Amino acid sequence: MAHDNKQSRPEARTRKEVFISYSRTDSEACIRLRSELEKAGLNVFRDEDVIRVGDRWVTQLEQALENCNAFVLLVGRNGVQRWVGAEVQIALKRHLSPHDDAMRLPIFPVLLDDANPESLPPFLALFQVDYWKHADPLPDALIEAIKSHVIRTDSRQLFEGCPFLGLSAFEKKDARLFFGRRKETLEALACLGDQQQTNPDSLNQSGGTAYNRWLQIEGNSGSGKSSLVRAGMLPMIEQGALWARTGFDQWTIIGPMMPGKTPLAKLAETLEQGLVDNPAERDSLRRLKRFEDDPRALAFAIKDFKRADTKTAFLLIIDQFEELFTFADEDSRKQFDALLTNALQDPECPLFLINTIRADFLDRFERLPSLQALYNSHCKRFFLPNISEQGMREVIEQRAHLAGLDVSEIMTVMLEDAKNESGVLPLIENALLTLWQHRKGNRLSGDFYRQKNGLAGMLSTQADMLLEKIDKGSAKGKQGALELLLRLTRINDDGRHTRQRVTREEAIYVAGNGNLELGEHILMMLSGGRNADDSIGQQGALRLVTVNQENDQYYVDLIHETLIRARSKDEKNGKLIGYWPTLYNYVEKNHNRELYRQQIKFKSNQWHQSQWLGRLWHLSYSFTDIQNFRTLRLRKNTPEGRFLAWSQRLLLGVVLFWLGVVAFIGDSVYWAKNHDYPLEVELWNPLYRLGYSPLPELVPVPAGTFMMGDEASDKIPVDIKEPFQLGKYEVTYKQYDYYVWTQKRQNIVDIKFPKDAPGGRSSQPVVNVYHHDAAAYAAWLGEQIDHECRLPTEYEWEYAARAGTDTAYYWGDDVGQNNANCAGCGSKWDSQQAAPVGQFKANPFGLHDMLGNVWEWTCSPRNDSLHDGVQQCPELPNNEYFRVLRGGSWFNSPDSMRASNRDDFRPGGRSFNIGFRVLCSSPIE
Repeated sequence: MAHDNKQSRPEARTRKEVFISYSRTDSEACIRLRSELEKAGLNVFRDEDVIRVGDRWVTQLEQALENCNAFVLLVGRNGVQRWVGAEVQIALKRHLSPHDDAMRLPIFPVLLDDANPESLPPFLALFQVDYWKHADPLPDALIEAIKSHVIRTDSRQLFEGCPFLGLSAFEKKDARLFFGRRKETLEALACLGDQQQTNPDSLNQSGGTAYNRWLQIEGNSGSGKSSLVRAGMLPMIEQGALWARTGFDQWTIIGPMMPGKTPLAKLAETLEQGLVDNPAERDSLRRLKRFEDDPRALAFAIKDFKRADTKTAFLLIIDQFEELFTFADEDSRKQFDALLTNALQDPECPLFLINTIRADFLDRFERLPSLQALYNSHCKRFFLPNISEQGMREVIEQRAHLAGLDVSEIMTVMLEDAKNESGVLPLIENALLTLWQHRKGNRLSGDFYRQKNGLAGMLSTQADMLLEKIDKGSAKGKQGALELLLRLTRINDDGRHTRQRVTREEAIYVAGNGNLELGEHILMMLSGGRNADDSIGQQGALRLVTVNQENDQYYVDLIHETLIRARSKDEKNGKLIGYWPTLYNYVEKNHNRELYRQQIKFKSNQWHQSQWLGRLWHLSYSFTDIQNFRTLRLRKNTPEGRFLAWSQRLLLGVVLFWLGVVAFIGDSVYWAKNHDYPLEVELWNPLYRLGYSPLPELVPVPAGTFMMGDEASDKIPVDIKEPFQLGKYEVTYKQYDYYVWTQKRQNIVDIKFPKDAPGGRSSQPVVNVYHHDAAAYAAWLGEQIDHECRLPTEYEWEYAARAGTDTAYYWGDDVGQNNANCAGCGSKWDSQQAAPVGQFKANPFGLHDMLGNVWEWTCSPRNDSLHDGVQQCPELPNNEYFRVLRGGSWFNSPDSMRASNRDDFRPGGRSFNIGFRVLCSSPIE
């Protein structure tokens, strides 16, 4: 069809017509053809009266073809270019879309005498071609075929050799063998360029969001994304199939490439190969340096090679885009991201991008922040569904037709085996290649197909080879692969195992046994990926599992249940033999796994439904059970994983407990005989050895000023210039005993455990300690917590005790009831013993027992007047000066525990009611 600017005629067309597609240079032949067809009584569509060049041309063509029952393609010396190519694409859609052959649009390629047969698009390979010199009469057979609108296929054998590729990838050279995805190919091609059906001659690549330069082909593992691009789209693009939507009729193809470990280096190498014709002039290293230094380098490179005198576009094809997430390091990935983004955003850069990516990696796009920002505005996404039954039929029948093969014996059974199987294309390809290798004449044998156990049975040898390859690439790779395949198997006691899918996250965890990088690699290999070090792409690699999306979740599944089923019995020992012996035997060896899985699921449900002590009761105490459950490789964030983790902790606790009991008995007897240890210390001894270290809790005390003393003649202002920390409670026996224990463990023999106080030890405030013992404890504590610790001065002590109050007690001027422990304070411990620390309300600073309970050592020497004292801890001989005591005790009257009350005691003495608390990090000047 040649185009002019005439408007559509108003009258409706009611008769079915013949559409003639032709180039202007073949107008004379078109006129003759139209005349011949009209003489034969056929109604010929007159495009010059109906279609005009301009907007919505696709819709006009589709409407025109909708009313036609035959499409005649005239191919002259210009081949299938521009408008002719656009018309052929729409006609092919009309031919490929209906499932009923009677509804398909017949296509009749006619080669004129000056035409090159190689100029026919590969998708027309099966149609019978007529050769015609327009000076001669039109062949009667062609006229009759057009009248009866039958679909004619070429009856000749057009392909020598094997038409099946097995597990090898489809490439551009295999285009005429590419069947089953032709409709999807045309749909994908329509996604690039203008989406508003603008006149191609006036297209502008910067035409906004309606003009797409980035096409992303998405699909599940094994759906045929790479083959669609390489063997379907690429040959048509090179023949000008994108002109009608992009305005470009000349294309420079860059790639296909796969990112691998070093995407920048791969891009530089691919660009040099695509742009520089002479290999001697290519400089990939220099190109790489530019890519590393400047995120605009790709755009600059394309613009440098752009030809000013022609409309040439550049198409970069990146296959297996997910390798940017699985192989590439972060720096390379970010720079690669920036290079593509800059090129796609530059309106002067005629770069188009087609990339393929597995659907289960789409959530990783956040690792490409620049491209992600363009995702909604610049990227046209095309999801390639699993191949249909009609598509599989075309894969088998039409390639067999090209090679003159008889597939009648295998067609039905193979389609039945492939029904409802995702990622089945590799299985079909592998089976067809194997059948061709064992063909009988030109017939693919159904008996041989059944003997080899169909689609999956033929994969046993290749599957073993894949396991060995995984093992060579990663330590414990084969074991991880078998564990994942086992996890995908629901084990049946009689050997009739079935497959069960798991989430992608669980699959990765199981394969790597917690090593996510290893698990990712194993899953990639099992689902048809490649090693990062492979020098040759392996899009046709064997797949044992598929990764598919359902709603927002990705699942992993075995590619076929035959892999885990029994084929026959061994005549010698009666054991079942699997279709794939390696996996079947591994499943049989670990047949208890399903039982273990059911057990832990039941136990974990009980545990999660329990409360309080019931949760402890329902954990597993059995070492054997825990060992069995660990073989399941459970993720820690699952209910079963949490149950196992807590059971392991419990079992460890039980073991440690009994070890502690044994150690306690033996150690207690030994130390009781050889050291002066109190019984309570013997009880705590095992925990001390395990790292338990009871240390005082410290409370921050802010800087401030206060009036010290309570007699008018003796009150003085005191300025506490720096904040400090003070023990929340008096030091307890448990804390002090631990200190003595550590010293004795270091063979310091001149230190003893203090004698018991009335009421025992543990959380009682420690008493019966000398002043220098208290100071030594403070210094030791400072070493433990990396602070400067000491006893407080009496100035610091009173400031902390008052806590901003100016009354006799921090709760008021009256002693009240049960505010403290003294002789007459109204507590149950009055005059009897010291109370366990923390039994009374804290003062405003959060300090407990500052008043009452036990006297507390300070570092201040005794002076008759506060005016004569020093607000520091002086260096004095230990026993020469009495030290100030503060706070009163359980044995003394309420008056003695006033905040201002002072007493003293000789530092070389100790008493049943004198203890201490520790001050840390107080730089007093």
